[in-house]
Amino acid sequence: MNNTNTTSEVDVIIGSNIRRIREFSGVSKRGLAKAVGISWSQMKKCEDGARRISAGSLLAVARALNCSIDEFWKGIDAGAATLTLPAQSNDAMMVARNFDRIPSPAQREAISNLIATLAEAGASPGYA
Repeated sequence: MNNTNTTSEVDVIIGSNIRRIREFSGVSKRGLAKAVGISWSQMKKCEDGARRISAGSLLAVARALNCSIDEFWKGIDAGAATLTLPAQSNDAMMVARNFDRIPSPAQREAISNLIATLAEAGASPGYA
């Protein structure tokens, strides 16, 4: 990542959406800033796109304005998704965390093969 202090077109769009929703909701800039826990001038800079708003503050803004956080992303083209990650169970995450700690490449390969074989057998019809 480059300089996190610089803003981008995305920051301008998000700020504009915050202002649009705030005005539609009839909430003052000062009232929203107070609800979020930032100063009025910081909120003004966020709405103008001159200051990035943190994820935590963006969530606080959504709660204060009683809107979905998705509303702030309107007008931003994220592009086509290239990879959709499936949800992982806690057990799968534990295996992944510990797998690279196994020092032997042969043991890692054997475990990978075992998991693949078990998963394949579990996907077969009639296997319980």
